[in-house]
Amino acid sequence: MRFLRRNFLAVCLLWLLGLLGGLLNGLLGAGGGIILVAGLRAIYKGKLPDPRSVYVSAIAVMLPLSALSAWRYAAAGHLPSAPLHALLLPALAGGATGALLLRRLAPRTLARLFAAVVLVSGVVLVI
Repeated sequence: MRFLRRNFLAVCLLWLLGLLGGLLNGLLGAGGGIILVAGLRAIYKGKLPDPRSVYVSAIAVMLPLSALSAWRYAAAGHLPSAPLHALLLPALAGGATGALLLRRLAPRTLARLFAAVVLVSGVVLVI
């Protein structure tokens, strides 16, 4: 019974985390991945054989989520094509490079890099 309660709680937390990540991504166009990574790290701290799988899981969720958000924005006429065309190919190259680097970087380095990106982004948005 304890096993079921523990798993039920984890599933409820994951549902809530997914809902919050999706809400932020749809509302702001970003932030969902940050919430997913932070939440998954908190839920699975010390329980995963490779802590980098948190980032991979967040990316796997963000792909369809971002596609849905982009489709909704485009349907509402809020997706200008000029920046999209200039960003798409370099972003794909950066994503491929990042995926290759993920396995080469230590989990602690990834966590610090992630925290630095979040921190700098927050500061830039505030000032």
